[in-house]
Amino acid sequence: MLKLSLLPDQYLTIQDNIVVQLTRVAGGRAYLAINAPREIPIVRGTLLEQEGKPRPSCLTPPPRKGRRPQGDLLFRWNDDRERAVGAMEQVIDGLERSGMGEAAAVLRTQLNRLLPTPWEERYSAP
Repeated sequence: MLKLSLLPDQYLTIQDNIVVQLTRVAGGRAYLAINAPREIPIVRGTLLEQEGKPRPSCLTPPPRKGRRPQGDLLFRWNDDRERAVGAMEQVIDGLERSGMGEAAAVLRTQLNRLLPTPWEERYSAP
């Protein structure tokens, strides 16, 4: 089995008539666009399994419940996180103005630990 890593808007081709594009990654989901001739059936695997068909043996086993997924756990930066950081910085600024500078400094240090480093920003979602 060929395994690939794609960034949003990258694509792959299968023969000359099938194109699969990763359109975006958000909320732990990857969104794909598939362009293929109508005579080629494209069916979601969960539907096949609900019909009693076995999971293809070439696939990796499904993750066990209750365990953290292994592999790429890269922190993806997006607009929602950017707004959340802005809101937290406003609260911290308010604490400093109200004379709670020590508590604000502790929170600012912890917030900075959560923010992505420059190398992580390279891999952020658009």
